[in-house]
Amino acid sequence: MKAIKYLVAGALMLSISAPTMAQDVKSQVDAITKVVVDAKGDVNATKAQVKEFMKANKKDANALAGLGRAFLAAKNFEQAKLYADQAMKVGKNNAAGYILRGDIASAEDNGGEAASYYEMATQQDPQEPSSYVKYARVYQKVDPNGAVAMLEKLRTVKPDYPVDAAAGYMYSSNNQLKSAMNYYDKVQNLTSLDDYILFDYASTAYVLEQYEKAVKLAQTGIQKYPQYGSFNRIALYGSDKLKQYDAAVNYGKALFSATDTIKYTQNDYIYYADALTNVGRLDDAIAAYKHISEIAPENKDVNKYIAEAYTKAKKFPEAVAAYEQYLKDKGDDVTYKEYDNFADIYLEQAEAAANVADKNAAYKKASDIYGQIADKFDYAAIYAVNKQAMVNYQINPDLKAGAALPYYKKLVDLIEAKGDKKEAADIKKLGVAYQYMAVHYIQNDKVAEAKQWASKLLEVRPDDETGKQIMNLK
Repeated sequence: MKAIKYLVAGALMLSISAPTMAQDVKSQVDAITKVVVDAKGDVNATKAQVKEFMKANKKDANALAGLGRAFLAAKNFEQAKLYADQAMKVGKNNAAGYILRGDIASAEDNGGEAASYYEMATQQDPQEPSSYVKYARVYQKVDPNGAVAMLEKLRTVKPDYPVDAAAGYMYSSNNQLKSAMNYYDKVQNLTSLDDYILFDYASTAYVLEQYEKAVKLAQTGIQKYPQYGSFNRIALYGSDKLKQYDAAVNYGKALFSATDTIKYTQNDYIYYADALTNVGRLDDAIAAYKHISEIAPENKDVNKYIAEAYTKAKKFPEAVAAYEQYLKDKGDDVTYKEYDNFADIYLEQAEAAANVADKNAAYKKASDIYGQIADKFDYAAIYAVNKQAMVNYQINPDLKAGAALPYYKKLVDLIEAKGDKKEAADIKKLGVAYQYMAVHYIQNDKVAEAKQWASKLLEVRPDDETGKQIMNLK
């Protein structure tokens, strides 16, 4: 579930990349950014608009950096560098061009160059916090102490800046989550955190399995940033983990009613469906599971989830059909445990059956599946044949009739073939099998056969009274 940490949209990250600019410049940058991104950074396609933009902003470092950032978003790094360099040239005491140059180097996976530009940005404009934060984030990979020192420097030049939150985000960005949490937990005023920082704090808590904290942080995010639907995601996941299913359902409902551009994941539906299942809304849970295939067609577990929900709803034909499709989708990757889970559906059906005929029919289906396990998976044969014996005993517990006899004989052959490698569990199974066969034969007046199995029984259960009584018969 660690993937949840990385659900923050890339566009959001771009929005925090640049220093603050005047509103009129920002509106112009927003407009040219749309032009450049829509044109995928094509210089010729954007020539006229860029020329008009430059005519109005050629001496404004923030505007030039904004234009360069538009080309960065479109992955035209050369044009991005061109406008970053122009921003640095005209912008004395302005960090915008240097920060952009650092961001370009980061995008090109050149951490050393990025750190160099970010450090120059701190020198050009000591009051711009983003350069300190970006330097620390890049430098933390090679020198954590140096990165922290840069953030502490930021604290001295800008005491009101939330340095602990920045340090937490820095460590989180480099997947050092425990260190991130140590800094995040120092933050006194959660409502002072920007949406992406608060979301990262909450998701970090979730990944570290601090579910109560994650939910509490998500609740703070929901209250302060109601338009940011992903806070409901954290609250849904965390509440489900805490088995607070009613709350999880409410968060799930809010998540799927979000008005922002949130992109739903298969885990959203899995957790929501699990919560719905646990509050008894089984039909809604099944409907939620069915959405998974729409967004993750490669997920082969969907029909397993659906089968589990149908089983809980006691809709056994539907459960069987779904599980059969699951096994078909898995193909050669099916394990014995998955067949075993299939048999469990029939055991549940037998338990819920209204009459003996339906009960025994379900038990017979389970027995057939255990037979498939024994045939397909040598390593699970003892387990499967033992289950076959137990199920057939449920079908007919009359030892004289011996419905389970063939399976207990097969079980004995499998275990005895292990020789001295038998485990304690094997010995226990042998005791049950020997006793069943000894009693079966004595009830059918076959004393010699009964004594044969009673003798074996006493080897594994020396104090067994049934074995002793049979051996004492004349």
